[in-house]
Amino acid sequence: MKIQNHMTVVLAVVLAALNAVAANFPVGTHLVKGTLKDWQNNVLTSSAAVTIQAVATNGTVIASTPVANPSADGYNFLLQIPLSSTATDSTAAVGDQLNCVLIQETGLALAASPITVGNANAVSSLALEFVNMQSYTNSTGTTVNVPAEYVDTITAMLEDEGIEGDNYDPFADYDHDGVSNYNEYRAGTDPFNPDDKLEIKAYAGAQNMLNSLSFEYVGGHIYGVETTLSLTNPRWALQKVKKTETDSEHEQIMPSADEEEVGLATIYVVPAEGATSQFFKLEAK
Repeated sequence: MKIQNHMTVVLAVVLAALNAVAANFPVGTHLVKGTLKDWQNNVLTSSAAVTIQAVATNGTVIASTPVANPSADGYNFLLQIPLSSTATDSTAAVGDQLNCVLIQETGLALAASPITVGNANAVSSLALEFVNMQSYTNSTGTTVNVPAEYVDTITAMLEDEGIEGDNYDPFADYDHDGVSNYNEYRAGTDPFNPDDKLEIKAYAGAQNMLNSLSFEYVGGHIYGVETTLSLTNPRWALQKVKKTETDSEHEQIMPSADEEEVGLATIYVVPAEGATSQFFKLEAK
């Protein structure tokens, strides 16, 4: 009887230990690859001396990485978030909400964007802007948040063009080229020059099952392509692209990190599944 009781106690201890282990255990790492840009929409390099942190709601830093020189597809940071079945002081759980915080070399911390933690071994993407925002009311009376430097720069451009006033409507189209002032500004083109805009210069269809698009790029910007199968009821969706016909697939590409460089680039778009015809929209991001 004593032996049986002893065995029962031993089994109870073993089961309790197993339950404790099952309550929380490592499940892998979730990767967040992203792009951090400045107020001019240029992708930052390592010289920016900015660190990106994934911070839990209780203030604990779960993951941290410095901004690096951008890769060919324009990503310049990779956060590796350790996962466990239940969040701890050093891990996150799938579905957790983390805060993305930017740390300058000076120690200034700026809240940027929330991160939803995904599954282990999965990769999510994140686009951030390192800017000083301010509220601005445009000519239609709509209030929007735009970079403070954007307003300052455009005000100077207005003066150079001899246009009076200090209001710059980001939704207007001063050069009447079909692209809004703000979209031109973000793409690095001149909002006062109708010949300078982001547009597809040449197209070749379905060569080796790829569509090629040629356009003039501005250094420091990344580009992506959206497609739709119909313009009657368009449903635009991001489409995978390649830098060359034999390259691996990317969500976006960066022709050059040199902000002073401009030139002609060709990218290859992977056709949408089941598409017999499709329409393309080139975007600077």
